[in-house]
Amino acid sequence: MTDKNAQLIHEITYSFYEVATKDFLIGYQFRKIQEFKSSDPLSPPIEAFKNHLPRIEKFWRVQLIGERLTKEDQRFDLINIHKSLNPNKGEVLRWVKLFNETLDQYEDDSNRDFIKLWRKKVSEFEKRFLTFLF
Repeated sequence: MTDKNAQLIHEITYSFYEVATKDFLIGYQFRKIQEFKSSDPLSPPIEAFKNHLPRIEKFWRVQLIGERLTKEDQRFDLINIHKSLNPNKGEVLRWVKLFNETLDQYEDDSNRDFIKLWRKKVSEFEKRFLTFLF
């Protein structure tokens, strides 16, 4: 694992959550898992996801830089976990759009291949979600 890519995963994950948790279309899905309520119910602070975000970072490190799960790590069962949220197709597509926009913000010459790989993974997950949820 390169420290540079791990740091990029951290930054992109947090940046995406900053946007997605407040989004008019999909924000409510994220707010279902926030750990505490905020004074503005439509704009929770990123700290309200402090226990969830490390798991999401771990997921992307496994996917992108080959980090291994340990015995203590809970397995990732993305389809079933998200199925319980009952998302509609438009919400999945909105997630993809916002995620790709976040990747756009971080892409530069030094990480172009890594971001390309990440986009490929996002596309694969989009196809899986659209196939298995609808």
